[in-house]
Amino acid sequence: MNIEDIKQQLSIYERKFPEAAVRAAMEQREAMTPILLDCLQETADDPWMVAENEDGMLQVYAMYLLAQFRERAAYPMLVKLFSTPGEVCFDLAGDVVTDGLDRILATLYDGDVDSIKRMIENREVNEYVRSTCMRVLVTLVAWGDLEREAVVEYFRSLFDGRLERDADFLWGSLVSSCCDLYPEELLPDIERAFADDLVDTFYIGMDSVEESMAQGKEQAIRQGTRHGPIEDTVAEMSWWAYFKEEEPKTTIPVPAISQGTRVKAATPAPVTAQRTLVKAPKVGRNDPCPCGSGKKFKKCCGR
Repeated sequence: MNIEDIKQQLSIYERKFPEAAVRAAMEQREAMTPILLDCLQETADDPWMVAENEDGMLQVYAMYLLAQFRERAAYPMLVKLFSTPGEVCFDLAGDVVTDGLDRILATLYDGDVDSIKRMIENREVNEYVRSTCMRVLVTLVAWGDLEREAVVEYFRSLFDGRLERDADFLWGSLVSSCCDLYPEELLPDIERAFADDLVDTFYIGMDSVEESMAQGKEQAIRQGTRHGPIEDTVAEMSWWAYFKEEEPKTTIPVPAISQGTRVKAATPAPVTAQRTLVKAPKVGRNDPCPCGSGKKFKKCCGR
């Protein structure tokens, strides 16, 4: 498969995962790397323009493939992209923001930890990205790229004022990240955060903190980061529900029962009617969310 065919197949979303094109990109790493870097740079420079193409996918493949290639030039591009205010990051990367971006950034980490800290502390950055950046620090400790003590001290500084006190979701993320590092030194800070009602207890409670303490340091860190760096883009992406074909209609026989009629459980009723189960119609990303929130689907349940 030539480079143009690979790029074309990776550029547009289809229901089926383009495994042949992804494998061809992996095999032709040297030729594909500049194309993927150009895509990522273009996306970082003008994310709103790229997001207008709702079926565009090349930037997502670029994130995983460049991480697999250990192309560290992509790291500052991703930092710039995901520092963009608002929710455009979800338009561009979908669930990768909350499930994958931490490992992508950690895999591509070029030694610039300050950029991750700036994202965590920047109120303009999307709160889910800020939470993911906390996970990046935990992951880098687990992989041996950062010292645990340095990250613990940084988390302490977040408790002491670097994190705004009205960000309840982020306080829960902070406590969760502390648990994954073993929270012994930070217990007074965590307890104070709960006492001040800063933590959403629906997200995490003190019982989780106590469980982490009971595990011990090594087990807590190992439990908190089960996955390693990005190694295989096919293995990372091919299983996504995003690429699953729609299931065909399923017809289930249903016995016709007159109102008020009682049927013995041991006696099957004759099949005289059918009920057809139909997969719900696909909701457009810009359509109103079916949950009734009033938000666009892509900004609500579509995440």
